[in-house]
Amino acid sequence: MANDPAVRGRALEALRAAAMNPLGLRLSAHPKSMRALVVLGYIGVRPAQYPGRRRDERAWFLTDSGHELLKVLGPG
Repeated sequence: MANDPAVRGRALEALRAAAMNPLGLRLSAHPKSMRALVVLGYIGVRPAQYPGRRRDERAWFLTDSGHELLKVLGPG
């Protein structure tokens, strides 16, 4: 899946945004693209780690597959 054709345009922007936010990216960021990336296995949802989060807040995070894909595609 390293050259997945589904990861381009806005989906690639969303993937790179998640990479730039290692403490989690708010679920309101790039919702359509992120849901597609979750299905592809590049993004996961976990408890948020960023400052100012609500106790029960969840966020987008890169999976290991997402990290590997970005190594192939480059940081942008």
